[in-house]
Amino acid sequence: MKKMTFLIVFFLILSSCEKKDILVPEDEIPVWLKDKIHTYELALQQNPDKNGANGYAWIRYKWDGKYYFEFRSMISSTFAYPISFDQDTLKVCPVCIGTEYYDNKCCKQFVWKGANFIDSED
Repeated sequence: MKKMTFLIVFFLILSSCEKKDILVPEDEIPVWLKDKIHTYELALQQNPDKNGANGYAWIRYKWDGKYYFEFRSMISSTFAYPISFDQDTLKVCPVCIGTEYYDNKCCKQFVWKGANFIDSED
C-alpha cells in the first residue's frame, strides 16, 4: 500500500509541473539527471517561496557528436562542468576564451528550468 501511495503522489507531482519547461524528450534525459530534477521539484513543492531551485536550470548542448548537460544557477556565479549522458564530466575551463567545447557547442535545449530562471545568454 505504501508503494502505491508513493507512486500516486509521485505522478501527481509530475503532472502538476509545467511541462513547457521540459523541452528535451523524456527518453533523451539520462536517469542521473531525472533524479536531480526530481529532487529539485520535491524541494520546490515543499517550500516554493524560499527555494533556490526556482533559479536553477539544466541545459543540453551538442558537441563532438555527443550531448552534454550543463547546470546553471541564478544565485551562484560558479560554473559547473558539462556532463555527458553517461555522467562523464568534461573537464574544460568555463571562463577561458578559445576553449573548443565552448566555442563549438550547439543546439541549446532546456531540459528543465525553475520558474524564476532567467537565461542570461539570450
